[in-house]
Amino acid sequence: NIGTFNAISPDGLARFPPSKYAAVAMQGDDAQDEEIHAILLRSFKLGSGDVPDTVRAIARCGSGTNNIDVASMTDRGIPVFNTPGANANAVKELAVCGILLASRGIVEGVNHVHKII
Repeated sequence: NIGTFNAISPDGLARFPPSKYAAVAMQGDDAQDEEIHAILLRSFKLGSGDVPDTVRAIARCGSGTNNIDVASMTDRGIPVFNTPGANANAVKELAVCGILLASRGIVEGVNHVHKII
């Protein structure tokens, strides 16, 4: 079972074959009855008390691990991973879009049209 904090994309969770893995929302009552082997999270501030003894690994969906008590997890023998660059394409697309918007005066043009109409 994979415990999730935050809303993890259903498309991402679908990459885990349902015959082998089950995603369990850790902030609900369902998690109390499940044996969780891994945790996926984004921005949730994960404390040692949030991690059951059955957990074997923690993955932070994003870069950095500042929201996870890595020292405590290391003491417990639980490895912590992050996924730097996983959203690199989205960042690239947003940057290119921002450059085009700024260089061509598109926002100013839209604002001008709104004043006229």
